[in-house]
Amino acid sequence: MTDIKQIILEKYFERDDGMPEPNQFKITTCKFDENQKIEKDHIMIKLEYVSVDPYLRARMNSKKTFVDPFKLNEPINSGCVAKVLKSTSDRFKEGDHVSGYFDWKEIQIVKVTNQILIADPNIAPFTAYLGICGMPGVTSYYGTVLIGKPKKGETFVINAAAGAVGTIAGQIAKVHGCRVVGICGSDEKANSLVNDFHFDAGINYHSPTYAEDLKKACPKGIDIFYENVGGQVSDPILLLLNVHARVACCGAISVYNKKVSDDIGQRAQYIVFEKRITMQGFLVFDYSDDDYNNAFLHLSKWLKEGKIIEKHVMNNGFDQIIPSFIKIFDSKNNKNVGKVIIKL
Repeated sequence: MTDIKQIILEKYFERDDGMPEPNQFKITTCKFDENQKIEKDHIMIKLEYVSVDPYLRARMNSKKTFVDPFKLNEPINSGCVAKVLKSTSDRFKEGDHVSGYFDWKEIQIVKVTNQILIADPNIAPFTAYLGICGMPGVTSYYGTVLIGKPKKGETFVINAAAGAVGTIAGQIAKVHGCRVVGICGSDEKANSLVNDFHFDAGINYHSPTYAEDLKKACPKGIDIFYENVGGQVSDPILLLLNVHARVACCGAISVYNKKVSDDIGQRAQYIVFEKRITMQGFLVFDYSDDDYNNAFLHLSKWLKEGKIIEKHVMNNGFDQIIPSFIKIFDSKNNKNVGKVIIKL
């Protein structure tokens, strides 16, 4: 028997409870028999990389939002890359690496489903399966390409631009010939968007001249807006949307830790009508397996060709999963650029 660690959600915290806190999680130790027999079409896996993402916050409410809540006193799960220790599946063999949504549990047995995929290092680095070639990358592709329908010369604006989705979506828009403007929370991040990811402009929304800076960066208005934040950060963007602009609503991280009724700002209805704007909310789970495969093929190809780059923040150790997750929501002190990954 082996002692292994797992992370459970000990108590819910509603969206109006504010920021997540460490005492709402618990790291426990349990016994695991690595020599046990496993049922047909199951694999025994050992986690190697864990992804933390903003959407997980919505699963920590007691009530369903756009995703189902986690169950109390059971392991939390997210996108992970793991090594196969044993297999009774025809799809995977011992020594393979797989990506999927796995529990925050060092070793576990899972049933093989279509959502568990091979992670082939010859196609992309393991970390990319949690970023560019994983859920953030596919989400970026859907919002930018399928909803945004980018055309060469158009202006593409994205907020939370220094995050996993933001950095990828902006690069996808550049591949399609757009002028790309990224909005983020510091001058350092804004500089990184331009210097590392080749955005045309990076804007700090904390600046007292934020609205003016945005207008200068978008002299021809905005054709595509990729929405990740909501609230006051988005209000000036709506005013610059062009006729027939497209808005892909992927998230609203500014209100994940507060009541919906507290989010009162620019009324968008008249703007949408006047400019004949298409505004669509979406989740990565809305799309088909064929859509996913098509996105993966494009993203992995662009990554190999150097048209998009992978940049991530790597934290080491199982004990870093909780603090890495909480830090995502700290807009003042979060200096992360790109995907946050924990290596075990």
